[in-house]
Amino acid sequence: MRQPFENAREAHHFGADAERAVAAFLIAGEYDVLGQRLRIARDEVDVVACKDDTVAFVEVKARRRGWSGATAVDRKKRARMVRAALAWLAENERYQHCGIRFDVALVWPGARLEYLENAFEAEPGFF
Repeated sequence: MRQPFENAREAHHFGADAERAVAAFLIAGEYDVLGQRLRIARDEVDVVACKDDTVAFVEVKARRRGWSGATAVDRKKRARMVRAALAWLAENERYQHCGIRFDVALVWPGARLEYLENAFEAEPGFF
């Protein structure tokens, strides 16, 4: 059984590797990756990708051990993602006509991943 990360640097690298794996997964699925690790005001989006007329805002969750995908992204995080997506769209007029989607990618060691397309929708009160 692996021990927890020994330091913040190791955890950071594990998360960055997971985000790169998700970007590669999306590119293989014919998405255009428009950005990674985007800081938008006080919020952040791990990956922004576009395919056809849909922009996907993706939260990447990387863990060494299993956990429930249903609980990977709580209400507070979903609200932050929605705010960040709206701010990103306001700054990127080219994509304002597109539909948007909120996805979650669950990543384990070895770049094994589970991709939850349209994992949640923006609820009233999120923005």
